Amino acid sequence: MATDTKEKILKAAAELFAKSSYEGVGIRDIAKKAQVNSSLISYYFGGKENLYKEVLSQHFDELVAFVNSMDSSDELRFIRDFMRLHIDVVRKRGKFSAVIAFRELSGGGKFGKAFMEAFLNKIAEKLINVIKSAQKKGIIRDLPAEVVLHYLIYIDAMFAIRFPQIAGDEACDMAFDLFMRGVG
Repeated sequence: MATDTKEKILKAAAELFAKSSYEGVGIRDIAKKAQVNSSLISYYFGGKENLYKEVLSQHFDELVAFVNSMDSSDELRFIRDFMRLHIDVVRKRGKFSAVIAFRELSGGGKFGKAFMEAFLNKIAEKLINVIKSAQKKGIIRDLPAEVVLHYLIYIDAMFAIRFPQIAGDEACDMAFDLFMRGVG
């Protein structure tokens, strides 16, 4: 029961934060959408700010752990496996959480820097090293590694959000093919 309530709050909050912003949504709005008492937001999350941070970071610990545990000696295997997991994570998080993350990362939110430091910098550093290694081997064209990284992330997000009807492995294959045609 508690997990269901917490999930209802997270889902409602993600939708409302995506449609408006952190500042544009109140605790009562979230509670009404989730059909719960507003005191439960403080009980489960300690308030609106912590709830927002939870919505923003949901499932990213999975990506960080994966990236840190992966052997990166086979760059293309690493990139493809990352793409597969990233598509899965974005789909699990849902389109609303993706909208919030993009808003924060583009500088339109108040928690973007903390989000970058907590999660994305850890992932980006290893991915950039893998990209640079692949470039040295001539597997990937010599473009700025940060540009290649963003291209990779946006392709994944596009397949995860825009084409949910395409199954995970097929979406990954298509995304990887598109990525390699662009940078390979």
